[in-house]
Amino acid sequence: MIALLALLVSQAPALPPGHPDIAPTAHANPSGPTAQDFDNTLAQPGSYPDVNAMPDGGDAMSAKDLLVKLDQMKAALKARPKTAEIEFALGNLYYENGRWPDAIDSYRQLLARAEGPLSRYQALRNHPHQPIAAKDARCGDGSDRMTFDALVEAADAKTQGGNVSAALMCYEAALLPMTLAFTRRGNAWYLIGNEERAIADHERVLAILPEDPDSLFFLGAILFEGGEGDVPRLKQAKGYWQRFLKVNDDPDRQQLVTKDLLRLQVAIDSRGKVPREMPPQMRAMSVGPITPPPPPRALRNDQRQALARAVARGTAALADKDWPAARAAFASGRQLDPGDVEAARGEGVALLKQGHLLEAEAALRDALGRNPDDALSLYQLGEVYFREEHYTGATRFWSQVMESDPKLSSELKLGEKIQAAQQAQ
Repeated sequence: MIALLALLVSQAPALPPGHPDIAPTAHANPSGPTAQDFDNTLAQPGSYPDVNAMPDGGDAMSAKDLLVKLDQMKAALKARPKTAEIEFALGNLYYENGRWPDAIDSYRQLLARAEGPLSRYQALRNHPHQPIAAKDARCGDGSDRMTFDALVEAADAKTQGGNVSAALMCYEAALLPMTLAFTRRGNAWYLIGNEERAIADHERVLAILPEDPDSLFFLGAILFEGGEGDVPRLKQAKGYWQRFLKVNDDPDRQQLVTKDLLRLQVAIDSRGKVPREMPPQMRAMSVGPITPPPPPRALRNDQRQALARAVARGTAALADKDWPAARAAFASGRQLDPGDVEAARGEGVALLKQGHLLEAEAALRDALGRNPDDALSLYQLGEVYFREEHYTGATRFWSQVMESDPKLSSELKLGEKIQAAQQAQ
């Protein structure tokens, strides 16, 4: 997990989601210093390295060369006052080149500057207000590169004038990029071994943006990594990752989290003992949200009739307990519509009866993706989880059936099944 975290924090995550109409400010540049960041922004030009300087080859100065120059001028840099834009750019440069202590120090300066405005912004959010468009807030001269100080000054003035909606918009333009500094500083703290401060910084992000995917992701990873034997901590990690899956749009992280959520759930079920590796038949099982299959195809009339015949053949084969024939019939129907509820559920049941648990889960999830309330699919998915000794998952699915279909629950004696699953935990 540590190696995984190190790999991911070496990438530059996107700026946190803010108001969609807010134009990026100068300090919201996640890719490090630019010529504009250093040029004409300091009280005394020349106090910082000239990033427009060209090495002998004629190319723009590389990050490595820039870091060498910064190291040569470290004492002078420390003594000189810097703008928020410079602090943010330096923090990003150090962070993206693995200089964790230096990144922490640059972000510290930036976040100390932001504490006052951030407190005022969070207090103001509790006041009654109507959301407005960014252009109506009139935070400044309309430039896309309004500075942090100018935006905060505009926000403070609008607060004093009683214009809460405009003040909030101006504060957000200034402060939302600060959540990236908190996120990156939290990761840097973790990578030098200070878990407590890492968690605190990520929690600060969520206090500002409760659905920030980066901090939800990393909090789950940090808490899971150090959670051996600590069930409450593991449950907290699971909660962060479940929230992450609801807002995430990164397929790579989605895959990582859904894979490790199974290990996490097994650890919770095993009084905190984290398995090093899942049994092969369980490795791909997910406790994440069920995603819908592709939308129904526009079937011709003859194809709809063929699908109905395939479902009828499969249903008859299930009644005869001819699992291979049932599987083949339902599979032929799913070639026409992979997400057809009856065909997907039927194939899932046939696969389950044959002991192919992973394939059964995939088919049942397709059925539930098309109809999340299908009680028979929920029941059968509970059977899959129970067979894999994932008793919490089985209880969850069977409880849904108990709530939605009392008659079916009585027929299937789900009360007894849930009790057996809870006793087995």
